[in-house]
Amino acid sequence: MHARSTILITGASSGIGQALALHFAQQGHRVLAGVRRREDAEDLKTHSQGRITPIRLDVTSTASIEAAVAEIGQITGGCLDALINNAGLAFSAPLEQTPQEELARLMNVNVMGTFAVTRACLPLLRQSCGHIVNISSISGVFAAPGLTAYVASKHAVEGMTAALRMELAPMGVKVCSIAPGKVDTPIWDKALHTSAAIEAARAPAFGPTSTAHYQTLNTFYQRYAHEAPGTPVSAVIKAVEKALRSPAPKARYIVGRSARLRACLNWLPTAWRERLVVRSVARAAG
Repeated sequence: MHARSTILITGASSGIGQALALHFAQQGHRVLAGVRRREDAEDLKTHSQGRITPIRLDVTSTASIEAAVAEIGQITGGCLDALINNAGLAFSAPLEQTPQEELARLMNVNVMGTFAVTRACLPLLRQSCGHIVNISSISGVFAAPGLTAYVASKHAVEGMTAALRMELAPMGVKVCSIAPGKVDTPIWDKALHTSAAIEAARAPAFGPTSTAHYQTLNTFYQRYAHEAPGTPVSAVIKAVEKALRSPAPKARYIVGRSARLRACLNWLPTAWRERLVVRSVARAAG
């Protein structure tokens, strides 16, 4: 990353994306912040004292992506130093009780949106031999019950990252992922809201018997969202900055103590790990 690099960050209206945008703008980089709403664009301009350039970008819309990339090409002269794929959704719900439309919405943002924006930006990134940083999750390498849709989406992001590293290496484009655990941002408040809406909608559809099967999981994630300590967003920023400054970034940067512990559990035999996770969820929910 140069002293004044041009960085595109998707999902920059709040949370990790907004924090990254403000940080890199303060460092003197040219930050192009992808937001969906005009109000979010104005808020970013105000918070950054005009140092951030908002870009209207809906990662689920092909037309929006094409328009945004054309605008970025004009602003940068056809060259982009870094793409940070941060736009994402999260919610907890057992698969049996996850409505298909919510599953599609999650996958459209977390997976299809990441693929589409990356594809559209590749010609600009090749010009600078730039970096692609995918904001993933420890859920992309460690599967937990009750997060099935989210886990699947983040495993897809990790798979994309691994393949794309090799695919783009001959062109000098560097690719990596950032895999934090729970982070102190509003995403879990939004996740709780989505989960509550799913809960309200699914009760009539699935009935009390089905709901009872998953009560332990639902209770666990309500407590997890409210009570589990989160990793400071500054730790995520530090990992992203390290990745962007490296001429040969690691494939994955795991962020936070809880995320590192969960990654270590993957070394256990599968049956041991599964029993440990199921028992831990039951104890925490009880």
